[in-house]
Amino acid sequence: MDKLLVLIGDIEDSKSVQDGDRETLQEVLSDNLQALNEEYKEGIVSPYTITLGDEFQAVFDSADAIFVQMLKIMSAIHPMGVRFSLAVGEIDTPINSEQAIGMDGPAFHEARNGIEMLKESGYIFNIGFEDEESPGLKIINNSLQLLSGRIRGWNKRRFIILHMMKEGYDYKEISEALEISTPAFYKNKDAGMLDVVEELSDNITVVINQKLKS
Repeated sequence: MDKLLVLIGDIEDSKSVQDGDRETLQEVLSDNLQALNEEYKEGIVSPYTITLGDEFQAVFDSADAIFVQMLKIMSAIHPMGVRFSLAVGEIDTPINSEQAIGMDGPAFHEARNGIEMLKESGYIFNIGFEDEESPGLKIINNSLQLLSGRIRGWNKRRFIILHMMKEGYDYKEISEALEISTPAFYKNKDAGMLDVVEELSDNITVVINQKLKS
């Protein structure tokens, strides 16, 4: 059976949001997830689906655009935070290509365990590989824990700059899109160490794709 990548996302502290603001938040999340489903059809085998009001999930056969998608979600609902648990493993039930519900298997169990760990730790990202606790995986998650601490204070603009960088836009295109000066672009880029974050996410993507093929 082929391995797949499961993503479970969970909005942080959503219960503290007032009723009117909660409805707006859910609308923004729903619209953004639908946009991702349409934009990134290749690689998504079960589309982003809101499951519990504050949670959403999806299934992929490739991690190529997973960090761009997470960054887009983070920028869309900013200043609300969101935690992401990724897991590579098998899915025992038939794949639901219409909604990411009604499926089960080791990959979902690992992703669910990751969400629970994130709720306890306060970190933003966790990655799990089915039946594996290797030193390499621990290093990846340690790196993501450090990244979690770094991006906690980011403004919305910095998330957008990073996901546009990862999509291949240059500094002129990003500056024009955000209506900021070139110095403002580089100030955000340098203060956030965005080159390092971009390289880290690219390297982790390579590892995930290798695990999907193993």
